[in-house]
Amino acid sequence: MNNSNNIFKPFRKKSKKNHLKPLPFIDPWQMVRNWYSSDLGQALLSSEKYHLNKQLEQIFGYNLLQLGCLDEFELSKKSRTLYQYVLESSGSIKQQAQVYQKKTCTHVITGFDNLAIQNQSVDVVILPHTLEFEMNPHQILREVDRILVAEGKAVFLGFNPFSLWGLWHKYWELKIRTFANKANKKINQSADSLVPLPSCGHLISQKRLGDWLKLLGFDIEHISEYFYRPPVSNSVLLTQFEFMEYAGKFSKLLPAGGYLLVATKRVSTLTPIRQSWKLSKTLIGSKTIETAGFNSHKNKKGTHGQ
Repeated sequence: MNNSNNIFKPFRKKSKKNHLKPLPFIDPWQMVRNWYSSDLGQALLSSEKYHLNKQLEQIFGYNLLQLGCLDEFELSKKSRTLYQYVLESSGSIKQQAQVYQKKTCTHVITGFDNLAIQNQSVDVVILPHTLEFEMNPHQILREVDRILVAEGKAVFLGFNPFSLWGLWHKYWELKIRTFANKANKKINQSADSLVPLPSCGHLISQKRLGDWLKLLGFDIEHISEYFYRPPVSNSVLLTQFEFMEYAGKFSKLLPAGGYLLVATKRVSTLTPIRQSWKLSKTLIGSKTIETAGFNSHKNKKGTHGQ
């Protein structure tokens, strides 16, 4: 673990490569924050905080980094780390400073695919749907691998594409793309408010994310699923569908809308092992060389016989 609280370094030059966004939105993270203030967003956030806090209470370290802020709620409040940082890629979100139980949480605006953070300086990285609402998720994972210390933890929150939420996402994705192609331009902010989550992103399944992490040398430590209710915006219907949360925990047939995945960065150390040399029986054997004791005993018998 790194004891230094100065994890930031001078910003590097940004890559000149242009990456296309998954959907034609101007500011998807602002849409995310607006959606989480709705009744459905608050219900989902409550489930996410419950599962996330259970994992953060078991993780220790000095520096915690969160890539992406869902809203003003404290996702990392239960963390036992000494320093906490929240990075956001949206310039329209103002920098804030919050104090959680004598812990300073610093907000910074920067790009996630080119972090100005020292190598192996962070103990925990939280990605709340970050890979789903960013342009280059593979590069973000490489950056997470670079800044994490050995045995560091990466915690991911994601939507399950093979659920009612996934069907809802596909429906709105086709509808939005059709509208964008006809308008031949990006969707404006007034239309953004009409688009529900997670339709402004691209969903990544648990298995796919696990395969990406294994290629980088991570071990999957924990996976938990949550929120089995359908994505209905009416608060009365959300209360009526609350029984599905209990049914989903005991039934494998009902898919969950979200999942939490915890991965640990493994660093393998190579220990040289000396090869034990053995004499080959084909080169030196009983038929090739006879022992001196055997020859001397044989000669003595010959002399006595004479």
